[in-house]
Amino acid sequence: MKFAFHLLPSAAALLACSASSAGFVGWVGVARNAPGGQNYVMVDVFAGVSNASDRFLNVYDMTITTTATGGFFQSSDPASKAFRPDTENYSASRNSVDSFVTAGGIFPGDPQGPYYASAYTAGDPNFTGYTPTAISTPQNSFPALAGWYTTDPTAIDNAATNLSQINNRQGASTIYGIWVGHMVVRREIPAATITWNGYASIKDGVTGATYQGYSSQVFTAPAPGAAALAALAGLTGGRRRR
Repeated sequence: MKFAFHLLPSAAALLACSASSAGFVGWVGVARNAPGGQNYVMVDVFAGVSNASDRFLNVYDMTITTTATGGFFQSSDPASKAFRPDTENYSASRNSVDSFVTAGGIFPGDPQGPYYASAYTAGDPNFTGYTPTAISTPQNSFPALAGWYTTDPTAIDNAATNLSQINNRQGASTIYGIWVGHMVVRREIPAATITWNGYASIKDGVTGATYQGYSSQVFTAPAPGAAALAALAGLTGGRRRR
């Protein structure tokens, strides 16, 4: 069932700011290049939280868009053509060249390593096209006001993880976060952006209370670095001149 934690925005803002231990502090993004030299950038999004003991409950009323050509990239695998993570075969990981959402994750070691999406992730009624079928087309854009949640609030999957060892963080200033999305877009010049707006419900690990808050962030999906960008721009310019 969906967790009915919706509040009016003003009330959510008050709750989110009413105590220093309030759980949700904003979205955090981490961009990396897809493995194997593929022409894609992977952007992991975390619900930034205040404490290591905070837990994810749900996100809702999300507006998620990208400027990337073709939208969000989906694997052509029959089980991976929508935003539901493929958790049966543990194939939905931070190294997947495939876009999906998740309610936390399983972290078997290095926080920058290939951790896997939570099997307790479920889409709410607004999340049309959440589950792929054999004949469905890839879902390259998010439905309006989509949300997702954990089906087991006690699961270790939806606990906060320490992000301090993860490089190139964007967005909210915090070292704690809960993995909520893995977005893959084309590597482009200028760099594509991902806009991530919406609400999160977090159970505060210090007070035990549930806090909700709204955050809006724009993440960039850059190429490997300045030198690589310059080289790619030169190649592109050379092609145009010829």
